[in-house]
Amino acid sequence: MIKVIIILALISLILYACTRTPNHKPDASFEAYFDALSQQTATHQADAKKQMEKIFTDMSEGATPENIRAVYAEELYFNDTFKIITDIDELVDYLSKTAASADSRVEILEVIKSEQDYYVRWRMHMAFSTMGQDIQTNSVGISQLRFNEHGKITFQHDFWNSSEAFFEHLPIIGRFIIKIRQGL
Repeated sequence: MIKVIIILALISLILYACTRTPNHKPDASFEAYFDALSQQTATHQADAKKQMEKIFTDMSEGATPENIRAVYAEELYFNDTFKIITDIDELVDYLSKTAASADSRVEILEVIKSEQDYYVRWRMHMAFSTMGQDIQTNSVGISQLRFNEHGKITFQHDFWNSSEAFFEHLPIIGRFIIKIRQGL
C-alpha cells in the first residue's frame, strides 16, 4: 500500500511538473545566462584546453581547492546544468564534493575561439553510485568560456544532455524521465 502511495505521489509530481504553465516559474538558467553574458567583457587570450584539463581530466586529482582557485577568477559565472554558481568559495566546495562523490574524467576534443569566447568540446566519462547501484555514463558537451587578463575563467556555461548522462540512470525517477522523453 505504501509503495502505491509513493508511486502515485511521484507520478503526480512529474505530471504537475510537465503540465505547468510557462509563466508559473521563470527559467532561471535562461535569465542568468544572458544576464551574466551582458556583464562580461570579451575574453582575453588564454590556453582554454590547459585550464580545463587542470581540473577535469581526472577530477579526483584535479579538483583541489588550489587548482580551482588557480583556474577560476574570484568573480565568476559557472553553470554546469546542475547549478549556477557566482562565488569562488561555493565553486571550490561544489567541485571538490563532486570529485569526491564521482569518478569523472573529461577528454578535451576541440577548442574553438570566436571573437568573444572559447568553446571547448569534450567527452566525459562519469562513474558514481546511488541507492546501491553503480552507474557508468558517457556524454559529450561543449563549454562556453571567457577568461580575464590573468588567464582565469570568469564565465563557464556547459551545454550537454544531463538528463541522458545522469538523471535517466537514477533509480525510480530515471524510468519516468525515459518514458517522458520517449513520448515527446
